[in-house]
Amino acid sequence: MKRLLISTLLATICGTASMAAVQANSVSSGRSNDLDKYRALYNYTITAGKTASDIVGMGIAGSNDHVYVWYKDGTVSSGRSNDLDKYRQRYRYSLPTGKSPSDIVGMGIAGSNDHVYVWYKDGTVSSGTSRDLDKYRTPYNYTLPAGKSFSDIVGIGIAGSNDHVYAWYKDGKVSSGTSNNLDKYRTPYSYTLPIGTKVNDIVGMGIAGSNDHVYTWFKNP
Repeated sequence: MKRLLISTLLATICGTASMAAVQANSVSSGRSNDLDKYRALYNYTITAGKTASDIVGMGIAGSNDHVYVWYKDGTVSSGRSNDLDKYRQRYRYSLPTGKSPSDIVGMGIAGSNDHVYVWYKDGTVSSGTSRDLDKYRTPYNYTLPAGKSFSDIVGIGIAGSNDHVYAWYKDGKVSSGTSNNLDKYRTPYSYTLPIGTKVNDIVGMGIAGSNDHVYTWFKNP
């Protein structure tokens, strides 16, 4: 009887731990077509008082691989892939006139100069800094692959090696292009997710400047 009770207790503890691991927010590292090719899911922490659902955009700086996270309350933090405010606590950011955080469909940071690009659901994109999103260029138009709309985008990243813009879509496809033409270099091709995750779990994506590894952050289901 004692052995049975101990076995039951251990099973309960292990089951609880396993559930906690599954429910934790997680991040993976891979390639554009295989999102956990280089590293399977591991946990990340968010700045105090925020949840993954507060995130409206993410990007990785080309110069130092710092991860920037923009939130829907108009603040941005800087950190690492597993600690989103490791380097800088939240500070304010400004949007182009007439835009709000809810208009953002994707963000990325250029590898060549750390300019921050922001794509909006009205079909425009701006360029600026982490705190001033149109400092360098006010909104201009962008085009999507045939059959795609802004609402299909689940993440955008800019390669550190050549500034190519990658856009991932809800249907399991990814394209490569420029800031104003999202499939200029490559029309949509398939990508795979880490086991146990879904497209709707994605809260942000970014491409490291140092090695072009693609990072994908997921919210707990």
